[in-house]
Amino acid sequence: MKEHEEKIAPDLIDRLRARFSGHPALQRLAFELEDLSMDRCVMSLQFSADIDSGAGNIHGGILASLADSAIACALSTSFDGKMGFATSNLNIHYLRRARSNVIATAVIIKKGSKVCVGQADIRDTDGKLVATVTADFVLTTSRLASREGDPD
Repeated sequence: MKEHEEKIAPDLIDRLRARFSGHPALQRLAFELEDLSMDRCVMSLQFSADIDSGAGNIHGGILASLADSAIACALSTSFDGKMGFATSNLNIHYLRRARSNVIATAVIIKKGSKVCVGQADIRDTDGKLVATVTADFVLTTSRLASREGDPD
């Protein structure tokens, strides 16, 4: 590991899991936080009748929520889990039906002083790309210092 690489607090994944288990809507969706590292999150979702669109696949809104949550958790690594931001835009491209469990892998691709951007790929159990997502987050209670020469 390089010396300048940032690390997250060792208990951050447990704190985020507790936040999910304590939130009624997220608890019902049953997203599982699988892995967390700086600017990266892996989150899974088990297929069930509760999230079926009626056509034998996961409802698209549920996939969007999974991606949004995964990107938010990836971004939260920059704030030690303190959610000082809000989703301002989410763009999802549905590429195929999700008829099995899925995994979202999210990364932060831009950290600005006011707006951050993340990206997530959602894959099924065969590893096929189901959807790809980008989302913008407006920083609210926290601010990242702009890097020199890095415009917002």
